[in-house]
Amino acid sequence: MPICERCLNTDLRTFVNIRGQWICRRCIAYQGDDAQPVFSEDTVDYKLSFKLTKAQMEISNQTKTLVKTSDVLIWAVCGAGKTELVMETIQDQLNRSQSVGVAVARKQVALQLYQRFKDAFPILKVIVVCEGHTQDLKGHLIITTTHQLYRFRKSFDCLILDEPDAFPYRNNPVLEGFMRQAVKGHIIYLTATPDKKLLRQVKQGKLKMLTLNQRPHLVPLPIPELIFSPFWVQVIILAMILKRSKKTWLIFVPSLKVGKRLSKILRLPFVHASSENLDELIQGFKSKSIKRMVTTTVLERGVTFSDIQVAIIQADHRVFDTAVLTQIAGRVGRDPAYPSGEVKFLCFRLSNALRTCLHDLRKANPSA
Repeated sequence: MPICERCLNTDLRTFVNIRGQWICRRCIAYQGDDAQPVFSEDTVDYKLSFKLTKAQMEISNQTKTLVKTSDVLIWAVCGAGKTELVMETIQDQLNRSQSVGVAVARKQVALQLYQRFKDAFPILKVIVVCEGHTQDLKGHLIITTTHQLYRFRKSFDCLILDEPDAFPYRNNPVLEGFMRQAVKGHIIYLTATPDKKLLRQVKQGKLKMLTLNQRPHLVPLPIPELIFSPFWVQVIILAMILKRSKKTWLIFVPSLKVGKRLSKILRLPFVHASSENLDELIQGFKSKSIKRMVTTTVLERGVTFSDIQVAIIQADHRVFDTAVLTQIAGRVGRDPAYPSGEVKFLCFRLSNALRTCLHDLRKANPSA
């Protein structure tokens, strides 16, 4: 039986035999030069503009130790500072001449992390490999999208996979295959919303799990308020909420169709994955020149805004599973200067995802 060396595919139906050579049709579209990490001759250290909390330091130290012998899942609530939790591990691995990569599902997140790691490790050559950034393929610390991992066959002693439950990585066998073949050591999974597959591996003893149910500012997670009504009443209620509030609001919709309709009714900008001015709108919202914005789930994670409130229209729609709902609620209260805020879930019925999201958030708060 053939096996693809790049994506680990074994489905015979997706192979073609050309002159005695098996070609995998699943990943044939991914073409490009191989990349590789290089090692720094200097002692690696990192710097942060703030101190880690006691809870963060404990997770950081445990991660550094555990990843030497096993894969690790860090289950940390939204806003807990997941990126900072692996800085010490990265430093330790690089100082022991171990290669390290950080992989994420989305380009925008990769670019953000690139800047953060570049600031934290100023003496290192930190590179980002993603769409539009594939010229420089050698670095001490590599930040990459999961789509580009095919370039890194057996390259990483330690691979940090940020938010493995995020689209488009989640449930994508090709991208998971790229990830598996890129690792020659151990994996650190970072997420606020681990899926059943990861939790099953924890139960089976294949993963060591560390949990952090606490944000650095120690304020409890915001609990969404459910508002039950038909769709058009939801729109009216939302309009009333926005009219009475002077705060910044991010409004999530389940589809392009609903988003276009709602943005027209409320006369608000609408951002989605195909928006030509996506970066411009995000920057405008960050700077507060845009105070209210409609968005699809493209902004459910990976982008941090200060002092915002969130609302979801049709929160019971199947697009909003438990992970997405949790991530959206987690947009609020991340900034220590604004540690709380409003979360409104407008829906027609109580879906299983809504019920589980509320249960998980309430459960996390007491343990924080």
